Amino acid sequence: MQKAGDIMFEVLSWSYRFVYTLLTAGFALSCWMTYCKNISIYRYISPLLNLILITMNFALISYYSEPLDYIALYIGGGLAVTYIISRLMLVKLVKVSNCLMFDIVYNMLQAGLVMLYRLSPEYGTKQAFIAIAGIFGFFFVIIFMKRFEVEYKHHLLLGGSILILLIITQIWGIEINGSKNWINLYFTNVQPSEFIKLIFVFFTACLLSREVSSKRFAGIAASMLIVVAFFVLQRDIGSAFLFFAVYLVMLFPKDIKGFYTAVSAGAAIGGALISYYAFSYIKSRVLAWINPWKYISGKSYQITQSLFAVATGGLIGTGLYLGNPKFIPAVHTDFIFSALCEETGILSGISLLSMYALLSIIGMDISSKCSNPIYSAAALGLTSLTAIQTLVIVCGVLNIIPITGVTLPFVSYGGSSLLSQFINIGMLYYISTRPEVAGSTENIAEQE
Repeated sequence: MQKAGDIMFEVLSWSYRFVYTLLTAGFALSCWMTYCKNISIYRYISPLLNLILITMNFALISYYSEPLDYIALYIGGGLAVTYIISRLMLVKLVKVSNCLMFDIVYNMLQAGLVMLYRLSPEYGTKQAFIAIAGIFGFFFVIIFMKRFEVEYKHHLLLGGSILILLIITQIWGIEINGSKNWINLYFTNVQPSEFIKLIFVFFTACLLSREVSSKRFAGIAASMLIVVAFFVLQRDIGSAFLFFAVYLVMLFPKDIKGFYTAVSAGAAIGGALISYYAFSYIKSRVLAWINPWKYISGKSYQITQSLFAVATGGLIGTGLYLGNPKFIPAVHTDFIFSALCEETGILSGISLLSMYALLSIIGMDISSKCSNPIYSAAALGLTSLTAIQTLVIVCGVLNIIPITGVTLPFVSYGGSSLLSQFINIGMLYYISTRPEVAGSTENIAEQE
């Protein structure tokens, strides 16, 4: 027989899913209204809803255990306090007038931490500590970039750094889940590709800051080929695809006639076809994508369990702890979106995706307003990193495209990933505070 406490929790969790759906939808709406209408009251509604979500989510998780899980309460409380302090620092120290991007990122972070702690308190606790390191990294990169101006002459330094990190990974890297893309630092494992991609964005931005001639394109293409070759050797096809996609996005605005972009895209398609026939694990993923039900107990077990989870959740989910997301292999990393949809509902998943969309629009807006060619291209690259990574993993877990081994930004478990994503947003915030961007924003506001 069920205990009275278990029955009470089920009632609370089942009921709370309605509240959670309304809160997440309200948060998404307030963020979009803040961006589109620039009405001051919505700037206060978003952080308030964030704090309410953090409090209620972790309170419910704590109540699940008997006695109360105080670690969950500490994480929730710490998350709320850190959010308030960080937001104040962003306004007072960094002199940022609009904290919308930070509010969105924190909403994603709290959603991920809640689900991770529900799946495994160990994962949730570790991710909470990594998030603190990520916030320090966020502010550090803003302060550092205010003192260091990236110029065209730095492309050799940036390119050399990328090559050194790739060689180190190739020689001393360890294999995890079939990919040799990790470095063991005794106290933890680090994934260098997560930080290489940030350097790569600025390296490509430097090269694209000059006119794209045939000679310059050949150099850029050769650099891209070297990077992709290393990832193929390390069996990290997900990173290879992500890097190439970001490169294409950054190249397209600079390629007036579109010829170089078309050549690069053609090379990518050719490389994909070669990989299909050359690597058995890629062919296996493609077959599982084409007909997952044929291999339901084998190579497509993971994706079919993901589809079952999303379908089970329906519009508003089963409620926290009332679903079975642990049936999905690697649910805490690649498939956390499926777990969120199962227990918090498809509507909450759509709200989360709308936040990624808004984050991407803000990033592209920063890029378009920046007159410095390097920082404008970098802003576009940094934005596309998050957007493409989100699109790839969400489409993968929904079986729209073959699954690739990338994480859902700010939500999935992963120290290197979360830290690099906070640094990514910190870089975007710095670019948004540059005089040419801030001045453009002020002029637009005056015209309105």
